[in-house]
Amino acid sequence: MKKVLIILGVLALAGLLLLLAAIFTAVTVIHGVNGRVLYSCVGEWTRVDEFAHAEGKTNYIVFADGQLTMYRAAQKKWRESTGTGDLSRLQKMQADAYARMDRNIKNGLNPLAYLDDTNPPPAVVPENPDASVLTNK
Repeated sequence: MKKVLIILGVLALAGLLLLLAAIFTAVTVIHGVNGRVLYSCVGEWTRVDEFAHAEGKTNYIVFADGQLTMYRAAQKKWRESTGTGDLSRLQKMQADAYARMDRNIKNGLNPLAYLDDTNPPPAVVPENPDASVLTNK
């Protein structure tokens, strides 16, 4: 009976360690995905912000500035929580997103055209630019 309890204890401990490893892996993957999304968003919204300023429409400028500020603050917070790793792949993703949005704009896409509607969505201007969109603060 004692042997059975020891074996069950060892199996339970091994199962717990496997569960903790799976949770750690999932959190790491999710955190990495957030970084890729943030870098892509900053690249796209940088180009959209330039477009908004070139158009000169106040509603475009306010909305694009707010979005870019929000994504840059979230990117900064994500980078601080990640540490000093190799960011070259993420920076390339950001540059690619910028180039893709630039091509779309040059092909006639107005990424802010929906703001010309009679009921546009409210501009997202964070009260605290350091607040992270990842923590919903």
